[in-house]
Amino acid sequence: MKMVCISDSRDIAVGLRLAGVQSFIIRDKNLIIEKIKELSKDEEVGIINVTKNVYEIAKAELNEISDTQDLPLIVQIPE
Repeated sequence: MKMVCISDSRDIAVGLRLAGVQSFIIRDKNLIIEKIKELSKDEEVGIINVTKNVYEIAKAELNEISDTQDLPLIVQIPE
């Protein structure tokens, strides 16, 4: 099971990469939503970490994943 991160903050993404977490730095709303949908369909992904700003941008999509799927878990990273 993999843990991934979608972040709008370079510092958070780099820190998590150093810990072995695959991280994506995305600031565009459409690209964020596209990546979330892609990762939610990947059976190897068990946890999706998102920063607060990313969560606010894609709140509806993330809540739908949480409500309809057992995995991946959605974890919000406070800034």
